[in-house]
Amino acid sequence: MAIEQQYIRPIHPGPTNANPSEVGFDGGRLDVLDRHFLDLIGNGKLQAASYLLARHGKIFAHKSMGPRVGFADGGDLQPDSLRRIASTTKAFTAVAIMKLIEDGKLYLEQSVSSILAEFDTPVHKSITVFHLLTHTSGICPDPGYYLEPYPRGWWNGSNEDNWIKGVLSGPVRSKPGQFYNYSSSGYGILGELIGRVTGMHYNDFVRQTILDPLGMERTFFDVPEELRDEVCLVEPFDAERLTTSTKQPGKMPRAGGGLHSTLPDLWKFGQMLLDKGTFRGSRIVSRKTVEAMTRNHLFRVPAYAWGVQIPSKNYGLGLNLFLERGELKTPATFSHEGAGRCALHIDPIEQLVAVYFVPTGQAGFLPESIVHPGNIIWSGLN
Repeated sequence: MAIEQQYIRPIHPGPTNANPSEVGFDGGRLDVLDRHFLDLIGNGKLQAASYLLARHGKIFAHKSMGPRVGFADGGDLQPDSLRRIASTTKAFTAVAIMKLIEDGKLYLEQSVSSILAEFDTPVHKSITVFHLLTHTSGICPDPGYYLEPYPRGWWNGSNEDNWIKGVLSGPVRSKPGQFYNYSSSGYGILGELIGRVTGMHYNDFVRQTILDPLGMERTFFDVPEELRDEVCLVEPFDAERLTTSTKQPGKMPRAGGGLHSTLPDLWKFGQMLLDKGTFRGSRIVSRKTVEAMTRNHLFRVPAYAWGVQIPSKNYGLGLNLFLERGELKTPATFSHEGAGRCALHIDPIEQLVAVYFVPTGQAGFLPESIVHPGNIIWSGLN
């Protein structure tokens, strides 16, 4: 019996331009992947799931399954449904920063205080662009990062007149470069740097220099009203985000998690990185920039991330290089994930780009939805 006949909701195929066998992939593993996702949906662990796989620049798998909206009847998740990509936005911010470095507008070891006066203090003056990109600045990590029972919000204190001072209020968690502390607020600061250096709002710079040249026509900081019915929602918070502008004067740029996108659009971004900065004739960044972003820049820098102790965190410039013990991905794989949840993984050795949305309202990390699919996918490489 076909997989989709075992469930009330069907599996929806999306456009592809190659068969699995044409790109050296075992098509039978896709059936395993479908069953895995459908079992998670059937057991109530996932609301829905969708994925797109491409090898050698050819899309050979593209599917979706499960309900698009969890708290109202909105039909099924479609292969081109929009979804909040949360922290995967940080990869776009990193590319934007690197473009400015290429153009001589910034440099990695530049003190943030040279642009933002709020950093000109004895505590913050040694924080550099590099520290923000690699989450080693020492400023406040994301709420709950240390599994604290009563997290204090997205920054340590509040300052209605100056959000940067709000981010910097309270003690730093470590000296710059001493620890990896995942900080979306730090990426908000990078978004502000982009605005100050270019004279453009962060959103506009990313749109003009990355999204538009890549043809990412269904990727938005603020989803147009006419497309909001196509967004996959998991919780009321997702719906609220649709009606709240990410471009408000005097507010933190949403450089750490503001984008909505689709599987095909995220594939374009991932394929650009895999192809050393180009996509279909458009060059976004140089080959050397991608090489710099995807090599390890942290050495013997420990991390304590949501209960996981990592003695030496591997991290590039805005891209994760760390693999969990037991993962089947090639060690050269680089990635970024987003809460809620989505994943973008790029393997330059196998020439593979894997994108998946696994929306769930369940609190905390669900390895069955992120780690296990990766193992199923990479096990299909012939």
